[in-house]
Amino acid sequence: MRTKILPAVLLVLLVAFFPTPAAAEPDEETLEADLTAAIEAVADAQDEVDAANARAAELETKIGETQALFDELTTDLNEYAVYLHTEGDLQTTNAILGAENSSDLVDIMTYTGFLGDERAALMTDAGALLDQLEAERAAHADEVEAANAALEESEKAVEDLEEELEELQAENASGPGSDGGAPAAEGYDGDGGGCTEDDPTTSGCLTPRTLHMYNETLEAGFDHYVSCYRSGGSGEHPLGRACDWAADESGFQNEDATGDDKTYGDQLASWYVNNADALEVEYVIWYNEFWSPSSGWKSYTGGNGDPASDHTNHVHVSMR
Repeated sequence: MRTKILPAVLLVLLVAFFPTPAAAEPDEETLEADLTAAIEAVADAQDEVDAANARAAELETKIGETQALFDELTTDLNEYAVYLHTEGDLQTTNAILGAENSSDLVDIMTYTGFLGDERAALMTDAGALLDQLEAERAAHADEVEAANAALEESEKAVEDLEEELEELQAENASGPGSDGGAPAAEGYDGDGGGCTEDDPTTSGCLTPRTLHMYNETLEAGFDHYVSCYRSGGSGEHPLGRACDWAADESGFQNEDATGDDKTYGDQLASWYVNNADALEVEYVIWYNEFWSPSSGWKSYTGGNGDPASDHTNHVHVSMR
């Protein structure tokens, strides 16, 4: 009986292609390389499953053919046994008595015995082959199960790596890029203070630090529509510690910024990051990305799919 070494092959494949557990903080390049190897392992595991299924189908065909032969021989042998019991002796006797010479007599006697012996031998061989094939089928069932289990494991490895990579990509963001060469901000040397200063953009108030940020932003050339203080709600706006700068010059538009407006927002957000220490910026939100001194740029998931909450029509800056 032919025995395949599929489980051992699969073990080698899993060791060779399944990535070892990644480090605590894997980088994107490593995860992508691991994912590529895992995808290749899935293809190899699928090949093993296909080969195992083909072997199983081959065995079923052989078992069917051998069973049919065995059944046919069984029928023939049974019919021959009935023949010998009912008519065989009489016809054999007549044949022997009717033989014209000794050669015919030997032939007749040999033939009558051969009819049973031949079929009995073939039936024995067919039965042995059938037992062998049944044993192979039982053994191969484990190989098919192992192949499918390996395929499921390799597919799960790909799924886990894809999720890990997606999470990493969601966390890491490149940020908007250059500030366009806007002049640096002057540092703020006072304390944060309370909401004690008039807000030039509303009838509310700002902290001294926020007012300094506002004036420095204008000095740097960012002069689009801006709104700072907002009563009620949570966050820094009601505390006078945040401003929203519209990407569009005329005000907040209910659409994602594009073209020059997007460039303006990119440059302003970058300018705040580049001058975060001088201005004492706490965080910046722009175009579905969030920046803070401790985390850098990350994907922002706090929006609701609209330009205002996704911050795709304005740059938000909060101050310490």
